[in-house]
Order: sequence, then structure tokens, then C-alpha cells
Amino acid sequence: MATLPLPISALAAASYVVPSLVAPFFRRMMLTPRRHVRPPPVLAVPDADERIDLGDGLVAWRWGDKAPATPDVLLVHGFEGNRCQFGAILEALRARGLSVVALDVPAHGESRGDELTAVKFIAAIERTLDRVGPVHAVVGHSMGGAMSLFSIAHRGGARRVALISAPSSLKRELQRFAKAVGLSKRGARAFIASVEKHVGRPAADFDVRHVAGKVKMPVLMIHDQTDRQVPVAEAARSAHMLPAAELIVTRGLGHNRLLADPAVVAAIVDFVSDQEMTGSASIS
Repeated sequence: MATLPLPISALAAASYVVPSLVAPFFRRMMLTPRRHVRPPPVLAVPDADERIDLGDGLVAWRWGDKAPATPDVLLVHGFEGNRCQFGAILEALRARGLSVVALDVPAHGESRGDELTAVKFIAAIERTLDRVGPVHAVVGHSMGGAMSLFSIAHRGGARRVALISAPSSLKRELQRFAKAVGLSKRGARAFIASVEKHVGRPAADFDVRHVAGKVKMPVLMIHDQTDRQVPVAEAARSAHMLPAAELIVTRGLGHNRLLADPAVVAAIVDFVSDQEMTGSASIS
């Protein structure tokens, strides 16, 4: 990994001695997205037909008319992601005649906020589905996929879900972050405890095993073998626990680039359009 800035390295080193004192710094670092980040792929997106103000500073965007006979698709980006990453998927969905809504999650895009927690993430998805749903399908990338699954499992609002590069456990995501910034074991425990206290929920609550029994709809998962941000083992774990899930594994596309890959886009659009997919598959 890249060399960490000196203050972060020094604070990580301090976690060996005073873990509880440095934990709040890393909690804020973890939960505060950088709005200027534009992860690949940043694709051309046509002007939306409607800006949807959902209240409390939450914003979504609609392409296409809201007609009863037209199945809607909700797109949910991940932490430090943006709706432009869905440009290829959006274009393909519109070509099938589907109307599409893309959410700017809190503290991203034109939605207000300074931090994003799992609770705020799920609340934003639920607010969107309450306003524009029920939708035919939700397509979520990274943490946007994981939080969409939790929202729909508890509240409904979609008939099928596509999860792209999605983690299966929030606690393991926090542990990976702690390892990436160099926290000691005591520092990692203090950091996770600080996040849990701030959010008001144990990180272990946000694990796919807690919602697996409630997920009855078809689920498509696409994950890359070379994903360094969310290991492909996360998708394999989810697929094992979700009986209605199909898993497609790609190679060489990493965490983000698969959103623009033609074969991946085609698989997502076929799934959303109710074209039958059977068995596990591999895209090379």
C-alpha cells in the first residue's frame, strides 16, 4: 500500500500505547468521505429528467418517466463513489426502456452531510424506496450494495437485487481499514468500539448472516478476483448464505472498473430485465 502521511503513521504508532486516545481520529477518518474523490470509472451521464429532493438534504435523480408499466431501477453507489460510475449501466438500462433512479447517498454528490454511517446509509435507501418505490430492482456497488441488501431484507421495496463488489460484513470492513492504516490490535479494537459507540449499533449487526433468512428475492452478485478493496471471499460468503443468489466472478477488473465492463453491464441488465440466469458463471 502507499506510504501513509506522517501524522496518520504517528497516530497509528500511538495506538500501541494509548489506543483509546487515537481511536476517535480514525473513526472520523473512516466515516467522513472525501467529496472531491472521483473513483474510476467516471463516465458520461446524460442530464437527468428530474432531480428528486427527498427531504433532510437527500437528493436522487431520475431518468425516464415514472409509468406504472415501466419497472424502475434504483442505483446506489458506495462510500466515496458517485452516480457517474453507473454511466454504462444507466445507458444500457435506458436502452431497454427502463426508468432509472440514482441516489446521492448522504455526504456525497448533492446530498448534504459530513459523515456516512451504516445507519445513515440504510435510512437514505429506505427513504428513497418509500418515495420512488417499490422498484423492480436495486443495483448497488460496494457498500451501496451491502446496505441495499440490508434495507430490502428488512423493509422490502424491490423484487431483485444486484450486488457489485459488495462486502458481506461491516465488522470485517472496519478490521481491514484498521490493518490498512497500521493500527495495533488494541488500537483496532478501540477504533471499532469508537465506531460502534458513535453509531449506536454493534458492527456485527451488519453482517449478511443476520438477513440471509429474510432474502427471498433473486440476487445477482458480481465480484472480481483481483479486488484489493473488498476481497472476492466476501461475495463467496454471501453466495453461500443466500439461497437465491447467483455469483459471477471476473478477473482483472478490480473493485471499480467492472462497472464499465461490457460483459458485466450486459449481465446486470439481463438480470434486471428478468432474463433467466442459472448457475454460477465466470467472465474472463
